[in-house]
Formats: sequence, C-alpha cells, structure tokens
Amino acid sequence: MAADVADRIAARLDALGLGAGAPVCAMVSGGADSTLLLVALAERECAVRAVHVAHGLRGPESAADAEACRLLADRLGVPLAVHDGAVAPGGNLEARLRDRRRAAALAEAGTDPIATGHTLSDRAETVLYRLAASGSPRGLAALPPRDGRWLRPLIDCARDEVRHELVRRQIAWRDDPSNAEPGPARNRIRLDVLPALALAHPGAERNLARAALLADDERALLDDLADGLIDPDGSVPVAPLVAAPSALGRLALRRAAARAGVTLGHDDVEALRTSPRRRTLPGAAMADVDSDRIRFSPPGAGRREGAA
Repeated sequence: MAADVADRIAARLDALGLGAGAPVCAMVSGGADSTLLLVALAERECAVRAVHVAHGLRGPESAADAEACRLLADRLGVPLAVHDGAVAPGGNLEARLRDRRRAAALAEAGTDPIATGHTLSDRAETVLYRLAASGSPRGLAALPPRDGRWLRPLIDCARDEVRHELVRRQIAWRDDPSNAEPGPARNRIRLDVLPALALAHPGAERNLARAALLADDERALLDDLADGLIDPDGSVPVAPLVAAPSALGRLALRRAAARAGVTLGHDDVEALRTSPRRRTLPGAAMADVDSDRIRFSPPGAGRREGAA
C-alpha cells in the first residue's frame, strides 16, 4: 500500500489488536472499502473469515457482487460465507437491510470481532446526518474505531484514498449505482452537502471526522461521570442530581432511563432534573420519586398500574 495509507491502517490495526493470527470476521460487499479491508486483514495474516450478505436487489448485478467477493477471497486464501439477505418490499428498507447484514455477521462470527469497511468519509457523513436528525451534540460521536465487537480498521482513510490505493495495486472492485442516486438522505449528504462544505473549506470532511473522534473520547468521559450519579440499582438520588452540572444531570437521567428501556424526551429530562416528581413517560413508562430518588419503570408500567 502507499506508505501513508498503509501506515494509518497498520496503526489502527495495532490499536484494535488485529495482528497475525487474530481471529476476525470481515464484512465484504464487493465494493472498494470492504475490498481493501479484506486485503489489509489478509496481508496482516489475521485469522480472517469473510461474510457477504446477498440482498439480490439488483438482479444479475447483485450476483456479480457475490462472485467478485468469491474471487477475491479465493485469491487471498480467505474462507467466505455467503448469506441470503433478501428482504420483503416496503418502507424503511435501508434499516431492514442493515439489520439483516448485522444479523448475518453476528451469526457467522460467533464470539470473534467483526470488521467493517467504514471510512473517514462515512464518519463525516454520519456526523452530519445525526446532527441534522437529532439536534444533539452526542450525534458527533459517530462510528468510533471500536464499538463493542464491531471494528473499523479503515476509519482513518478517506473514501477517495481507498480507491486510489486499489487503483495503484490494480485491484478491481464493484460499484453500486444506487449510491449515486439522489433520493436517500445519506446519498444527499454525500453528493450535495459534503461537496458544498469542501468548497467552503477543503479540509471539511477530515475535520468532521476528527470532531467525531474527539467527541467519542469526551462522550466516554462524560458517560463515566454521569454513571457516578446512578446507584447500582439504577435509581438516581435527587440531591446529587440537583447539585450536579445541568449537562451531567441530563445525561445521568437519560442513561438511568435507558437501563430500564425508557427513552426520555427533552421536556421529560428537564422536568425531572429541575423539579423531580412522579411523571408518566411515553409508552406508559413511569418515573417515580421515592425516598428522594428517581426510579424508572419500563414501558407499559403505567398501563398495568392503571388497570389494577
């Protein structure tokens, strides 16, 4: 690989613990990013297994994607499993396809980590989408290099750098024409928003990705501090909550609620933080204040109580 790209991938592989003999399951689609991912893992002599999820949305082109993955895996001496990823027509297609890929990867990987071909460019796009969709600064903490079992060895390389490296090495990949269609929100960010930002500042994409990396570190720190306001039983003592900085109190309430399967809206958070009292939450979940502490009950708790 070109020295700069190779050095960044090698450094990230080291940080992720992906050295010679390390077991890992790699998701491959036939596209450029996952092609370079599999090449890098094989050259690293990881104990890598590849998995391709065949959605079959593009007929013969989808079959060609699977065949390209087979040829690449054979060339690298990597075992490949192909999973049926067909989904029924209907709404929320992208999310359902993503769920099928994740399920196939988890089934194939067993207890091994799973590597994906997400790049710095994917991270920048995700930052923009989450900020637009959520309005929360926590949307900045997008696509960390490690997210539980999910690893992203190419996260320090831009999409164009990946393609240039494959061209230099004369390695072919498959392009999905649907990525150039203007309809899906992620495509609009890729095709319209990021190019416009690049005109405003040439380092926009890399700066967005760097912001995500820094935000992820800060998120981990804040999560640890917020968890200090939550008792082992999941309740939140009122006195420390009220005394805490407002940002930390908000986060503690959201994290405590999440442990009970409750998602708090902004108004619920502010009401519980500034004037803690019993409150019915969306989905008939409950926030009870008992002995100067807030306890969350899961969705449906309110309906059960009202029916009693």
